Amino acid sequence: MLVELVVENFYSFRDEETLSLMGTRIAEHPGTVLETDIFPVNKVSALYGANASGKSNLLRAMALIREGLFVKKGQEQRWLQKIKPFHLDAASEQQETLLETSFLIEEQLYRYGFFVNRTEITEEYLFLEKNGNDPEVIFHRTKDGIESPWCADEILPQRLMLADCIGNHPEMMKWFKDMRILMRSLDASFSISMAKLHLRKYKHNLLTLIQVADPSIRDIEIREVPHDDGPSSDEFFVIKERKRLDGEFEPYSEGFVFQDVESAGTVKLLALAGPIIEALENGSLLMIDEMDQSFHTLMTRYVLELFRGEFNTKGAQLVFSTHDISNLRSELFRRDQIWFVEKRKEGNSALVSLVEFKFDERERKNSFEFYQNYLNGKYGAVPFLPPADWWVNDGEEA
Repeated sequence: MLVELVVENFYSFRDEETLSLMGTRIAEHPGTVLETDIFPVNKVSALYGANASGKSNLLRAMALIREGLFVKKGQEQRWLQKIKPFHLDAASEQQETLLETSFLIEEQLYRYGFFVNRTEITEEYLFLEKNGNDPEVIFHRTKDGIESPWCADEILPQRLMLADCIGNHPEMMKWFKDMRILMRSLDASFSISMAKLHLRKYKHNLLTLIQVADPSIRDIEIREVPHDDGPSSDEFFVIKERKRLDGEFEPYSEGFVFQDVESAGTVKLLALAGPIIEALENGSLLMIDEMDQSFHTLMTRYVLELFRGEFNTKGAQLVFSTHDISNLRSELFRRDQIWFVEKRKEGNSALVSLVEFKFDERERKNSFEFYQNYLNGKYGAVPFLPPADWWVNDGEEA
């Protein structure tokens, strides 16, 4: 399970910031955390903030950690170029970027991270944390050499050591490989849903999830569609019911290409259905950027219930960015599951958890206070709106 994600000098994050899924000792919604031998870990976490506040950059950080561990040999420089420093400070542009993640595998807490500049990896480490004692060094790589070489005495400066050594730890390799980070494009997600639809074991679950958006859907088929200008491709076709002249109903699917006849929200849910089912089945991490886009509020809430409730028996985690404040409620979230990303005046992003704010008993029990206080700016992370007459200059030339 993901415990922490740490970023520093990465895109809009100038200073070191930490997204933590570690559960605090509060009494709210105990079923939405997984109790481990070390500490509780949250199953869900939501990121709120204004447009361009930096929410997507947190997900991008996790995606780039994963990408670096599975990058093909010879493609390392292309991966390195995606890791960009904070550009609005000349000093930051000359400094290294830190990406770090802590995670639990079989009740063992690992901390893995690396520092990079624009051309090479300057430091990389993997520690096994020891319950308050000094961590066990699995390996620590610097420009001066490698302490406790895990599987390699020499490594390319542009390549992560863990990328070559992760095969020595199949459970760790599976944890990183199983995680899904879904950004703006959902093309890859459709292929996951398509793969699940081919398996009878998953088809019922996938179809049930899609019917949340459109109850008139009776089935979904995958058909090969020829193209005049290139090779054929597999496409989703939706099957609905048509009323015959005699009043009876029959399955009807002619010409119903899913993406053509369904709403944007239903199409998006189809793309997400495969990764959602996969995460719940594997107990893996799913991160979704702007999950609520094109979704009705209740549809977003339904997906939340799949992860936060009793159906999530394997410790799957959902981390998502959102603008839907209607779900910013105490009956849905613990306070340590809500994070705000705020863009400061100097252009850098900062993270703060809702649990860090003080609440009286009435506010903790009244879910209205959460989103109303957010709109009023109590937690920050809202856009700065100038007066609506900002464009009027009384006819005077500037």
